Amino acid sequence: MKPVKVEFQAFGPYAGHETVDFTSLAKKGLFLICGKTGIGKTMILDAMTFALFGKSSGHGRDDFEAMRCTKAEHNAVTFVKFEFENNGEYYLFERRLERKRKNLSASYNVSQKDEAGVWQPLMENPKDKALNEKAVEIIGLEYEQFRQVIILPQGQFERLLTSNSDEKEKILTSIFGEERWQKIAENFYEKAEKRKNELKTKKDRIQNSLLEENCESTGQLLLLVEQKKEQEAVLDKEYQKADYDRIVKERQEQLILAKRFGDLHKAERRVEELLAEKEVRAGWEQRVKDAERAEKVRNLIEAEQKAQNAWKKRQTEEEAANNTADRKKKEAETASERVKAHAGKEKEIDALRRTKIRYEGKRGDYEGLEAAEKEYVSGKKAEEDALKTENEARRKSEAFAERIVTLQTEFSALQKERERLLNAYLAGITGELASQLVQGKPCPVCGSIEHPHKAEAAENGTTRAMVDAKKKEEDQKYEELQKQAALQEKANAEVEKKHAEVERIRTEVAGLGAQLESRKKNLEAGISTALMLEKEIRKLRDSIEEYEQSRERLAEEEKKAVEAYTEARTRIDAAEKETKAALEEYRKAKETAENGLKEHQFASGKEAEQFMLSKEELKKYTSFIADYDANVKAAKENREALLKELKEKEEPDEKTCQEELDRANNEKGEYREKKAVLSREVERLDRKLQALLAEGDGIEEKIREAEEDFVFAKKLRGDSGTGLRRYVLGIMFSSVVTAANQMLEKIHGGRYRLYRSDEKAQGTNKRGLELKVFDKHSEEHDGRFVSTLSGGEKFLASLALSIGMSAVAQKSGIKIEALFIDEGFGSLDEESITDAMEVLNSIQEANGLVGIISHVQILQDQIPSKLRVISKADGSHIVRTVG
Repeated sequence: MKPVKVEFQAFGPYAGHETVDFTSLAKKGLFLICGKTGIGKTMILDAMTFALFGKSSGHGRDDFEAMRCTKAEHNAVTFVKFEFENNGEYYLFERRLERKRKNLSASYNVSQKDEAGVWQPLMENPKDKALNEKAVEIIGLEYEQFRQVIILPQGQFERLLTSNSDEKEKILTSIFGEERWQKIAENFYEKAEKRKNELKTKKDRIQNSLLEENCESTGQLLLLVEQKKEQEAVLDKEYQKADYDRIVKERQEQLILAKRFGDLHKAERRVEELLAEKEVRAGWEQRVKDAERAEKVRNLIEAEQKAQNAWKKRQTEEEAANNTADRKKKEAETASERVKAHAGKEKEIDALRRTKIRYEGKRGDYEGLEAAEKEYVSGKKAEEDALKTENEARRKSEAFAERIVTLQTEFSALQKERERLLNAYLAGITGELASQLVQGKPCPVCGSIEHPHKAEAAENGTTRAMVDAKKKEEDQKYEELQKQAALQEKANAEVEKKHAEVERIRTEVAGLGAQLESRKKNLEAGISTALMLEKEIRKLRDSIEEYEQSRERLAEEEKKAVEAYTEARTRIDAAEKETKAALEEYRKAKETAENGLKEHQFASGKEAEQFMLSKEELKKYTSFIADYDANVKAAKENREALLKELKEKEEPDEKTCQEELDRANNEKGEYREKKAVLSREVERLDRKLQALLAEGDGIEEKIREAEEDFVFAKKLRGDSGTGLRRYVLGIMFSSVVTAANQMLEKIHGGRYRLYRSDEKAQGTNKRGLELKVFDKHSEEHDGRFVSTLSGGEKFLASLALSIGMSAVAQKSGIKIEALFIDEGFGSLDEESITDAMEVLNSIQEANGLVGIISHVQILQDQIPSKLRVISKADGSHIVRTVG
């Protein structure tokens, strides 16, 4: 990641728009940010960090609104923009605070430069969190990682060097992202624990399954299976001995014979029943003969009835035609009357047309009226508001007047009290002087040696201080009285001003009211608004249109009614002819039917109809006769066949046979039930035995292996010391320390060298991340802890360690082309600063750009490229110097 440019406005102490172009600074590689303490040097780094992650470089300043410059103009936009290049692509992150109404509203944006050099947004309406995630995605560093390998913030510089083992683990994990090793260890632990628990559960399940059968081992279960099989064999022997199958067969054969005798008895009863129904069969046969005779006159009767129905129908149609003609005539007359009545309203409609034209001409007057009313109402509202303001000013003035009266009373009282005290005080002085006068000696006041009327001493303790104190109260009250009088005068002036405003508005409102009344005189009676006018015009238009539509509709109805009446008259003549023809046909059909009835010996058609049958009924009676004859024949044949079959055979007792058969079947069923229960039990127990043998095969050995894996998983997770993640972090930390030592070789002649210690951290079993320093000038060959280094030595060691961290991070695939260091050089002597500069120059050759924040003078002398921060009345500013 290579910084290109950072811009910010109304941010921190910077009220105006500031820009830092890193491309020009990168030509020299190393640059200094200098200036007085507390004027915003670190804020340049904060702007970059805030644009990416919404947080400052050093924590504690993470609220965007809190970062807004207090000296900025009220409507000035607060923003930070950070442009950088990463893997050949250019990106721009921006956060803004704009004032919307009364509050500040935040917005966010991230863009990428396309091939044409135009910024294209990467996200649509991104939120704060989404912008943070996009920053991590592009540069490959989380916020904490960014602070450790690119921005080395003030107060955090020595954190990695001096932190305890657990803290180092957190820092290294956040930078190198070695959480995956812990996840691997956790995953292995979960699997080992799961397998151990599963095997234990399986063993418990096997034992519980055996206990269900009251067995403690699979051997006891096998013995139980054999016992059940022996019980099954004994049951089979008892079944064979009873010979239930023979008994059942014999009783079933006897029951079949008993059933055949029963069939014979039924056949005999059936023949007797059929012979008893012989007379019914004769009735059926006579009914068929009568129906055949009546069927011969059916067509003649139906023809007569049909002709009669046709004649009556024609009569009904003729009557309906006459009724229709009468009705149509009345409808035609009614339609004509409606047309005449409607035509009589023409004069009334003409009047409506003239009124409509007049109303339409008034539209302009009403539109002007509405505007005048709105203006008048607005004026009245302004008058009310002005009057309220005047009354409020008057109340304030009256309140001042009341206060002045009170103050005047209090002032007069203080005056009187002061005068009383003064008189008392003077009386006291005179009495005291009189008491010291001696006859013949001169008075110190008048010089007389005669003292005929000496003043008497006052009996009070009034002092000059009491008089002066009361005079001070009197003066204070007078000053307060004068202030209130001045305020009252100002309030009175305000009342006069507000009153003049009220009078002015009243005059304007009066004029508006006069104009409104003038317009109202030109209005139609009963119509006060344009809306009412339009409503009346619409009602008139609807009435006129309804009249014209009704006229056309009524004319059409009259025409149709006349046509319908004419058509009805034509239909009457045709109906009369059809009725006469139908009557003649009926007379002929009636004569033919009467002749046919006499021929077949029927007194009337009704008598013939009583003997008629439908085809279905005739078929039914014929079928009854045929079925009866067939049933008689079949019953006799069945009886004879059964008599022949059962000849010389003895009829068995069916009830006794059935009882013996049921008893044998029940006993046979009980056997089968017992047999089935024993068989299922043997099968179940044998299946369980085989399953438990298969499931428990080698389970003790598997449990032992699972326990060993679980113990190893706990060690891998770090439960009892150094886990997998700490081991990997130790390797990464060794790489960091190695890179740091390469830097330390350039400091103090290579006096110091860091190395990672495998000693356990204090209060824990964990090891591998403790840090010691080896000092060539020290007799401690085992090294000493870094906490024993002086302030300057800690800074140099921390600088080397941070550079090592950055170097290792780059080897991990993160491209770093800039490094920023915030303060820390103030604790170095001149020689150490020179060594540090050599280290920084070597970093610059590797990273391309190194920025330092410091107020140390020697750095200002040695580093020609500078960003100098200066403070003015309107806020801080950046002055760039490129050497």
